[in-house]
Amino acid sequence: MRRLLLPLTALLLSDALLLVGHGLMLTLLPLRAEIEQFTATQTGLTASTYFVGFVISCLVTPHIVRRVGHIRSFAVLATIFSAVVLLFHGLPSFVAWLVLRFVVGFCISGLYMVIESWLNDRATRETRGTILSLYTVINLSMIIVGQQMLNFADPSGPLLFGLAAILLSLAIVPVCLTATLAPTPMPVVKLNFRRLWQLSHVGMEGAITSGLVTGAFWALGPVYARGLGLNTSELTLFMSGAVLGGALFQLPLGRLSDRYDRRLVLYFNCLAGAAVSMVLVFVPVIGNLLLLLSVLWGGAVMTMYSICLAHTSDNAEASDFVLIGSGILFLFGCSSALGAPLASIFMSLLGPPGLFVFSAVCLLGFTLGISIRRKSHVLPLVDSTEPFVPVSVTSPMIFELDPRTEDADVAQAAGGEQEEKSDGEAKVVEVIDPIER
Repeated sequence: MRRLLLPLTALLLSDALLLVGHGLMLTLLPLRAEIEQFTATQTGLTASTYFVGFVISCLVTPHIVRRVGHIRSFAVLATIFSAVVLLFHGLPSFVAWLVLRFVVGFCISGLYMVIESWLNDRATRETRGTILSLYTVINLSMIIVGQQMLNFADPSGPLLFGLAAILLSLAIVPVCLTATLAPTPMPVVKLNFRRLWQLSHVGMEGAITSGLVTGAFWALGPVYARGLGLNTSELTLFMSGAVLGGALFQLPLGRLSDRYDRRLVLYFNCLAGAAVSMVLVFVPVIGNLLLLLSVLWGGAVMTMYSICLAHTSDNAEASDFVLIGSGILFLFGCSSALGAPLASIFMSLLGPPGLFVFSAVCLLGFTLGISIRRKSHVLPLVDSTEPFVPVSVTSPMIFELDPRTEDADVAQAAGGEQEEKSDGEAKVVEVIDPIER
């Protein structure tokens, strides 16, 4: 393990610092928007521009890296991110925040791509699974740490923005000082939504539903918590609880989906998520009970993305995995951009609980879609599938790191060798046959 991690220490340290700063901003920005008296719709729209920037960056960043390399790309994106963070405090206007959050989404997506491309270049067939698991653990745990840093100062002041900017600036240092050679340029992302639809209706619908619900939660969850009268400490626990639930339940539910039809797991996930959402709507809960409900909601909803990805991949050739993963991620990002403004309409009509009314409506709608699909495309209760691999929502480069991608490459290489062997045997027969005749 030591030999594996030593060359990646600088990169993973930069990733940890980056994610702490980003985790702080994820909760601070919606809370600060509420303090600045943005309406729920305005807060939702600023979150939408974040996801728009995230998606566009997935298409643009590979070209930037091809031009200037990984290290310069990382330094530039992190520096812009750090500078923009400081502008949020100085420019507390709706129009300015639309632009600033777009830039933040573009930068964090590009940074994810640089890190994951670098990790993939250093990974081998034997170490891919370990590196992917470690990277996922770092991402989730550092986001939780960043959210808890919200308790260090008053969200209405400049100190938290300054702290986030410092963390993002420090993230540049390990990468720029590393003696490890940077990897070759990353591949350009390719999308084929027609192929994705042919492979799995449920996978695409689930990615869209997951994006709608989680995008709304990240944008408006702090606003909901403030509406309940929670203080900053309770608010950060509520938001972190959802991330923790997603981390705790992802592997158990994934393993369960290895044994049974993944659509059944998604079906009951959505029912559980809708049930918890309705409890959060109608029952005034505080303290430990609210934290428990947050963990359960995150366990049901934050795990949907990986299971949808796994279900879509089950129906495809292994060589299609990166294409599938990129398409699922883009659908997730685009629907996340729509989730926040749509949920804000519910909150405008119903108050803070409208966020979880929107969540319940989306989840129940997806269960209806699964029911319809199972009637027209029935699979046995016990389904033979590829092993589940937890994948975080970051960038298309994460799918290059997945062990299933390496399996596809090996299978393709073996197929090529077999084809060459068959061609060779055919040529021998063609030479011998005339002599025998």
